[in-house]
Order: sequence, then structure tokens, then C-alpha cells
Amino acid sequence: MVSALSKVPKHLSAIMNAEISAEKTDSNKLIQEAAEFAAWSAAAGIPTISIYDERGILKHHAALFHVFASLRIKALVPNQTHRVSVYLEGKLSLDKEDHDGRPPSLIIYLISEDDGRRAMGDVTEAFAEQVKCGNIAVEEISVGPVAEQLHSLVMPAPDLIVLFRPELKLSGYPPWHLQQAEMEFLRDNGKFSYVAFAHALRNYADAEMRHGK
Repeated sequence: MVSALSKVPKHLSAIMNAEISAEKTDSNKLIQEAAEFAAWSAAAGIPTISIYDERGILKHHAALFHVFASLRIKALVPNQTHRVSVYLEGKLSLDKEDHDGRPPSLIIYLISEDDGRRAMGDVTEAFAEQVKCGNIAVEEISVGPVAEQLHSLVMPAPDLIVLFRPELKLSGYPPWHLQQAEMEFLRDNGKFSYVAFAHALRNYADAEMRHGK
């Protein structure tokens, strides 16, 4: 497992490469790979992750993913107690109750292309209403408040985005999350693997050291 890294991202985001056949998407494979990614992240001490698949397959199977992720984390890190919280559309959806009141050890946001469209529509409507009511002028609307609203409707900004695919194809990933994030994509074969995961974390840690962060 990844160890001795000088720094890990507080929020790690993954863009998954869902394989599309003529008939259907291999949803089982995607769920298992996403659960594995969650387990690797928990073992590395990363507190928040987000997993993007363009068509929203993981969101549709969120309960099943939650079970698989919890089982994989328990198997990979058996000596620690883990509580996993899953967020859909920016809101808490699935969570195992902790009677001790402890916060979740891993927060997971499941996102799809629909989240970006929904957030853009909601923010546009909200600011249009503010302008209509005279609470704000169009000239007063700046990037900062808009970006803040967009982040609050989907998820916090990631520190590192890993593309588990061979080409730099974002497939509708919310663009406002790209501004400050480091990005890693697999130039060789695009296969989902722990080697690729570890490589991305090491590159992130090395970059942070070079930038003095």
C-alpha cells in the first residue's frame, strides 16, 4: 500500500472509464472498481473522495456501491473502524449511524454529467431571481459567488483528479472543479489498477513538495 508520502490530497476525485458495449454498461465492474478505489483511498488516509461516471451508473446503484465499498474498506484495513458516508447531488444520502457521534472516516460524492447541468441551471435561476427582485445588479455578479454556489450544489473542490482512462477526456466533469486541482491521467493503457492510483498520489506529493505546499 501507499506509505511514507509527504502529503495526500484532502479530496481525491476519480473519473472512471465505464466500458460501453452495444447493449449495456458493465455496471458490476464499475461498482467493484469504484469500491476498490474507495478502499485504497481510506487506506491512504484520504478523508474525502468523489467518483465521476458520466451516465450516473454509480448514483443509480448507490446503495449497492455503499455496501461494496464498506466491505472492501473493512477487508483492506481490518484493524480500524470505518464509517462511510455517501453524498448524491451534494446531499447526504447513505450513512451508517454511529452511536458514538464520531464523524465519518470517509466521505464519498457520487457525481455524473447531470450534476453539472443541474448546478448550472439552479445557480443561473437563483441569480436571475436576485436580479429580478433588485437585490443585486447584473454588473455586481462576480466569479467568486457563482463558483461558491456551484461548489455547494455538487461537492467541495478536489485537490487531485485522476482519470482512469488513457486519454484526457473529461466527459462532462463539472468544469469549475478543474481550476485549482492537480490532474493525472493514464497515458499508457488506461487500465484501472492500484499501480495507477499509487503513481498519481506519489506525483501529487512530489508536486506539493516542489511548490512548497
